[in-house]
Amino acid sequence: MSTVRVVTVLLLLTACGPAPAAVTPAAEAITTARAPALSSGAPPRDVFAPNGPLEREALPATLAFPLKTIQLGAAAAAVDPVPQACSAYLSRKAVVTTCDHRAEALEALEAALAERQPASRDAALKGVERCASLPPGLVRALRAEAAPVACGDALTQTLVARPPAGIDGAVYDTLAGIAIGARLWRAVKTPPKAKRPYDKKHLKKYFSNAMMPWARAQATAIQQLATQGAQLRYYGRAIVALEAGMADLRFIDVVRTVPIPDTYRGDAGLTNAYYGSLEAALDPRKQRGRDATLVGLGQLASIGVIRDPRVDRARRALSRMYGGRAIDALDRLMLPPLSPSTATNSEQRLAARLPTFYAGLLFAGQAAKDPAFLRQLLEKGIAPQHRIALATADLPLSVRKLYGRARFELAQTYWRKVDIDEMLRLFGKIPVAQRDSDDKLFLALGLALQDGPSNAADMMVSAPLSELGIGNTAALDNIGSSQDTHAAMAAFDSALIAQLAAPATAPASYWRDVAKRYRKAAERLRDPLQRQDALKLAEDADQTAMHIKKRGQ
Repeated sequence: MSTVRVVTVLLLLTACGPAPAAVTPAAEAITTARAPALSSGAPPRDVFAPNGPLEREALPATLAFPLKTIQLGAAAAAVDPVPQACSAYLSRKAVVTTCDHRAEALEALEAALAERQPASRDAALKGVERCASLPPGLVRALRAEAAPVACGDALTQTLVARPPAGIDGAVYDTLAGIAIGARLWRAVKTPPKAKRPYDKKHLKKYFSNAMMPWARAQATAIQQLATQGAQLRYYGRAIVALEAGMADLRFIDVVRTVPIPDTYRGDAGLTNAYYGSLEAALDPRKQRGRDATLVGLGQLASIGVIRDPRVDRARRALSRMYGGRAIDALDRLMLPPLSPSTATNSEQRLAARLPTFYAGLLFAGQAAKDPAFLRQLLEKGIAPQHRIALATADLPLSVRKLYGRARFELAQTYWRKVDIDEMLRLFGKIPVAQRDSDDKLFLALGLALQDGPSNAADMMVSAPLSELGIGNTAALDNIGSSQDTHAAMAAFDSALIAQLAAPATAPASYWRDVAKRYRKAAERLRDPLQRQDALKLAEDADQTAMHIKKRGQ
């Protein structure tokens, strides 16, 4: 079996089926206006002064969506069936709940979400579904969010087919998105396995009779589900985009595990040619998966989601597939600890438990002006309803600091320039005499990232990081060389950002400087694990410098 023959088969395998619905990483629910190009000139005297004009987030006037129903239909045969374990969510008896008034309903919802055991939590949530003071369909969506992803359509499809009276369009689209997302999650999960011997005769039969029909069916199912999801809006659309992208990325992993003929294994030339051609064949689907995932992340960024299992799964998938463009590269930055969460009432506790989309629906935007309430929101994210209120308010210092941190954490997750600029505006308005160590470190981090990519798509698809503007570490270096409480953190963060911003043609001296920065940080870090991490990164930078020197650069 020749190399050409095997690769031709796999080209057909990876290209079969219609292309998924067109998506672009730039498609976001809330748009931002790019700041004018910065003019060149002498650097500002104050190392903590922003570099040029700051971008503002363009927030919508309303987040109300009219109801638009879709025909969900039955899942395609290519999609794995709903797991048997999901039947418990349909037959479970509801806990009787008293919720005649909104306050009682919110208290019951918080108590239900606080249940640690999945079965107890679902039974309690099922009881809360009858609370008439809560938006129709919202608690069913929360039940599906708390259940295994694969059970999503089993829990929501009845409401998608027959929406309850008064349901908001955004809630309906969320129910539909959860259903479609569950089917995408169950796609590309059980490929046919090849059996030995891996010779020409048996592999040809495996490709023709098993793998190619399965691949065609999976590609068609992903395309159909993505097309359904393209009808949705806001959070529901984000869910489908993420799951469609991750289904395509799973497809890549499956094809990479297809066995090659045993005769190839002893021939390095044939093996390298095979895998090189395979990766070239996989690129179009890999890019579709990346772009759909980035669309979903862009939508979630606009919703204000900071912490969510879907975001974690999507970022891991992208980082695994695109190691050189690690979307999670900023996760290693050292930040001041967040003040402890000390909720004093059920509404505050509920704010900390609710996924961001639902918090935006249940709590008025003005609630975010209360620092105790805002602190609870930071556990998950800051919805547009709350950002609208915070954008128009003369914020007290405690709220300004919390909101500034939230903006930085959004930027850390999604690489959005607008979040960096909003954070710089918030901390920059704190009088110099009132800035504490936390304020200065966040300002310095923002300045180091200020002229970076517009968003994650820009970071992963456009120019290399070294050409996207990050790397102004002057403020971080100022803190790192001082006796400030966060000097060690600043020194480490400066080294990390210098590493990320390294030009492709950086000489050995650049990498020796990065190593020196990490060692400077290690000398001041008190935590043994953090010190060990800094020293390891210093060694890596030294190794890079040695390799460059050997190449004669």
